[in-house]
Parts: sequence; C-alpha cells; structure tokens
Amino acid sequence: MQATSLLPRLVQRWSWLRRLTTATRSLATLVTDIRESEYIRVGASARFRAVQRDRTRTASRIGFLIIAAAAVFDGIVVFDPHLKDSVALVWLNGAVAAIALIGWKGLGGPIRRRPEPVAFVVTLAMAGATAVTGTVIPGLAVESVGYLLVFPGLIALILPWQTRTHVRWLIAYAAIALGFLMYETEGGPSTDERGDLIVVALIALLASFVGHVLLQRAQIRNFSHVQKIQSLRRRADANMQELARVHEALEHTARTDPLTGAANRIRLVEDLRAVRSRIDRQRSPHGLVAVDLDRFKLVNDRFGHLGGDDVLRRVVAAMQQTVRPGDGIYRFGGEEFLVILETPTENSLGVAAERIRAAVADAGIDHPDNVPFGVATISLGAVWLTPADLEHSNDAWFARADAALYQAKKLGRNRVELARS
Repeated sequence: MQATSLLPRLVQRWSWLRRLTTATRSLATLVTDIRESEYIRVGASARFRAVQRDRTRTASRIGFLIIAAAAVFDGIVVFDPHLKDSVALVWLNGAVAAIALIGWKGLGGPIRRRPEPVAFVVTLAMAGATAVTGTVIPGLAVESVGYLLVFPGLIALILPWQTRTHVRWLIAYAAIALGFLMYETEGGPSTDERGDLIVVALIALLASFVGHVLLQRAQIRNFSHVQKIQSLRRRADANMQELARVHEALEHTARTDPLTGAANRIRLVEDLRAVRSRIDRQRSPHGLVAVDLDRFKLVNDRFGHLGGDDVLRRVVAAMQQTVRPGDGIYRFGGEEFLVILETPTENSLGVAAERIRAAVADAGIDHPDNVPFGVATISLGAVWLTPADLEHSNDAWFARADAALYQAKKLGRNRVELARS
C-alpha cells in the first residue's frame, strides 16, 4: 500500500470544511445548552449511571448476538473455494463472530458489571476488522467504507453509555476510519472519492456525537420524570398513611371521653350491638355493670370542678387496670360509668365487679366527705346477660343495672349488687 497526499485536495474542498465549521459551532451551542441543563447533574448521579450501565449491558449483549449471527451468515454466503479472497473473508467473519460472542459471554458472567469497557473494546475491534477487510481484500474496500461510515450512527442509537465514553470511542474510531481512508488501496475509491469520504466520515462522527447527546438527554429527562413520579408517589403514600393515622385518631377521639379516656356513649352503642351478636351466635354470656362514684357532688363542693375532674380520671385509671383488653369502660354521664365484661357465670360477674370496686378503694383517692371511708369509692350494680335477655332492649338492660346500683347505694355504698332475674 502506498500513502497518498490528500491535504491539497482536502484544502480544495474548503466549502465542505466551512460547513463542518458551522456544524461545530452548532455543536458548541448544544454543549453550552447541555451544561446549563440537568444533563450534567442527573447524568452524573450514581442512580442514573446504574440504570445506564444496565441498559448498556443489555443493548451490548443483544447487539453482539446480532453481529455474531450476521458475521456467520456473511461467511457462509460469501464462501466460494474458487475465489482467491474467499477463505480470508471467512476467517475475518469468524474472527468478528468470535469477538462478538466473547463480549456477549463476558457481559453475562464475570465482567457483567463493566459493560462499557467491553462494548468499547469489542466495537473498536469490529471496526478494525472491517478496516482490515477492506485493506486485505480490495474488492470489498467500498463495502468496508460503507460499514465504517454507518457504524458511528449505529453505535449512537444502540449503546446508551456515558457521554465521555462515547467521546473517547469516537476519537479511537476516527483514528481507525480516517487511517483507512488516508491510504489508497488497489480497486478501492479513488483519491478524489476518498477526500470526499473523509469529509463525510467527519460529519458522520459529528452526527454520532450529536445523536448520542440527543438520545442521552431524552433518557435523562425520562429518568428525571420517573424519579419525580416515584417521589410524588412516595409523598402520596406518606400523605395517605398520615391521612389514615389522622382518620384513626379522629375515630378514636369521636368514640372516647376526652376527660377520662373511657369510651363514650357512641362507642357503647356500637359495642352493645357486637355483644348482642356474640351472645346470639356464640351463646357467650356477658355482664353489664353500672358504676357510680359515691358522694361525688361533695368532691366538687370541696375541691372544685378541676379537683372533681382529677378524681374522675384517677377512678377510671384504677378501673382500667382491672379489666381485660376485650372488656370496655364507658362514661355514661357525669360520674356514672358502665362496664361490659365477658363472663361465663353470674358468680364470676360478681367476682369481676368486686375486683373493680376494690381497685378504686385501694387507689386511696382523697375524699374526706365520703364518710366513713375517707377515700373515693364506687357503688356497682351488675346484670348478667344471657341469650334469654336478647328480647329486651338496651334501655331495659340499663334499667336493671341501674336498679341494682341504687340498691348498693341504699345498702351503704362501696359495694356490689347483682340485679335480680
């Protein structure tokens, strides 16, 4: 091969170079726009690079398989033992297929985390094989030139690797492609044609870079949009959780007495409905206990309403320590409360009610006007509810418990009385 001087002829094509200069200025404007956008900020983020690495690996593996298959097919089609260059071309196609398969295998195994260097080396090796083909087999020089001109555009479309990787690849590729075009080969393009092809190759390289940047920018914008959508979704989920928490708190507040923390009458009606269902379906008896603080009016007279409120809170706290999690304490009005207990027998109901009474008395809440006890006490009236009582209304149940309560007060207070059947 003989090196030829193309510089004078390239200078004659000054118009092409002027167009190239204009394109370069447009490219500079594009780069300036990139620096002022999210291209650098998002493109340099670790998360985007991880996504980009996965895309590069997938695209590279698919591309290597296609190239290997195409090389094998080309080797089979062009093989002709009567042609002088046929065997050499088959060997070259085999080498290209082997390189592609090595890259495909490597990206699926030990070097799967470094797809860019693999794709970089393999694609340059293929470009080099193409240039060698056009040099060794002059009859294929034109085809080799076509492949070398198309290759940069394909790489820009297929490989979503980093911009700096693409720039380095273009520099190395330019050395291969322009080096091939700078030398005259027998049967290849003429000197004038090669001069034009060099300008076209430069434009192809520039177009490859611009195409890569445009595609990269679109990917970055898509990535940013996805990240924003995910952020909005996380924020919406957090808002939904907060809304659910607030709703639950409101539900609790709407069914809870704000002073004592006991359940209110709204919750009482709901729970009595559930009690009726359990008594009916499970044949599970329950107890309803009416509770009233003894001589509570004297507490307000001596300590004021704030002192009375404090006594109510402490009494409820003492009662809550004696009931099971499935039982309930409800403020029925003023200093009167109701307790629902799941109890299998009437005797166990009396024991549970006595335990509640003792807990309040043992709490030692000061009440000097509650003679003869000197501390806050409660009187309790209990009614045992069985399936036979389902025909009666809630008010009838309250009336029976209330009658037993007044009987306890009549008999001296600070005691438990069971309602008569």
